[in-house]
Amino acid sequence: MKPIAKRTLLSTAVALAAFQAHGAGFQISEHSASGLGRAFAGEAAIADNAAVAVRNPAAMTMFDSAQVSGGLSFIQPDVDATVKTVGTTPASALPSTVSSDHSDVAPDAIVPYFHYVRPINDKSAIGFSTFSNFGLATDYPSNSSAGPIAGQTELLTIDFNLNFAHKVSEQLSLGAGLNAIYADASLTRNAGAAVYGASAPTLAAIGVTQPTDEVSHLAGDGWGFGWNIGALWQINDKNRLGVAYRSKVDATLEGDYRGVNTAYVGKTGASVPGELELNLPDVLELSGYHEVVPKWAIHYSAMMTGWSSFQELKATSANTNCGSSAGNFDGVCLQKDEKWEDSWRYAVGATHYLDSQWTLRAGVAYDESPVKEEYRTLSIPDSDRTWYSIGATYASSDDLTIDAGFAYLSGDSVTGSEDGFTFEAGGDAYIFALGANYTF
Repeated sequence: MKPIAKRTLLSTAVALAAFQAHGAGFQISEHSASGLGRAFAGEAAIADNAAVAVRNPAAMTMFDSAQVSGGLSFIQPDVDATVKTVGTTPASALPSTVSSDHSDVAPDAIVPYFHYVRPINDKSAIGFSTFSNFGLATDYPSNSSAGPIAGQTELLTIDFNLNFAHKVSEQLSLGAGLNAIYADASLTRNAGAAVYGASAPTLAAIGVTQPTDEVSHLAGDGWGFGWNIGALWQINDKNRLGVAYRSKVDATLEGDYRGVNTAYVGKTGASVPGELELNLPDVLELSGYHEVVPKWAIHYSAMMTGWSSFQELKATSANTNCGSSAGNFDGVCLQKDEKWEDSWRYAVGATHYLDSQWTLRAGVAYDESPVKEEYRTLSIPDSDRTWYSIGATYASSDDLTIDAGFAYLSGDSVTGSEDGFTFEAGGDAYIFALGANYTF
């Protein structure tokens, strides 16, 4: 017998669940509280604090003093999922100890950020940022009927970004940076309804008799490296355009996997080393900022994320049998087609400079899903979503400003099928952010 959770090896840990909580796929946009308040519209051109270095390093030339920015975003998803059938058996026919209706399967999360920009002279600047571009998690109950494909899963990425910018002329600035990305992934899968299916006698023989019994667990981490570039065209004091590009990053995750299979007696087998090449997509952003009337500005962005690089999940192991006695897998423990497509995010917003202390902002955005309907899974039941955002900045002194932002993300309910399970999932999310900027 192949391992019951062979398809949920290390590679599945990166296919978490955006679940309408962040950007499309498993992308994160929360790089600043001020940006959240305008739905991240115009981010590559506005430069109202040091966070702009993440979206367009060229805009660092707009600072005439050093500035540090930091803050937290609190994400509160409200996501439910229902497993409608298990193979040919309706979920309603399963014992009451097995759960098919799941509430709040995407846990709350806190996303911090930190940015520092310092002018070198009147033409050049350097900056450093640490933030996250990709992540999220799902937390299905251990007695879920879909335990083999839905359990506890988490992906964390941290980007360390060093940037440099130079003003080529009074109107044109260019910037570039280097990125080191740390990724950490973990998952646990349970037997679920499999203990009542055709494989029940075999599972019982090795000690798996309850839906809550663990059938796989893994943890792995690794590093990847990339680069980013940008340009800023300051048409005049009231109008500017920005363009920025962040490269694709390939990070190799290495870790250990244990699972139930016929090679072992009992519920826990020996750990098998595994490896996954995690392909994080490239990002292209075009932005504009225009002060149309006194105290009012509009801004907009179009951002393309190259999810077409995410074509498959492939996990390998030095153990050519992947810990199974069923036969030789040639070291490929899992290979699953994903076939995602490039997706676009469109945002528009407005800023009102109320007085010397208060700045108010709002924005809306439309985020396309990169997942085709036929490839939608219970781990990533992704759908298009719409953002509605408001925010404000309060200047407590000439040097210190406080940012606050709020966004409501509305996502559609979607259906899909995976490995004999059919499901319906969907929900909304609420994001709160608070940050501070200090100029010195």
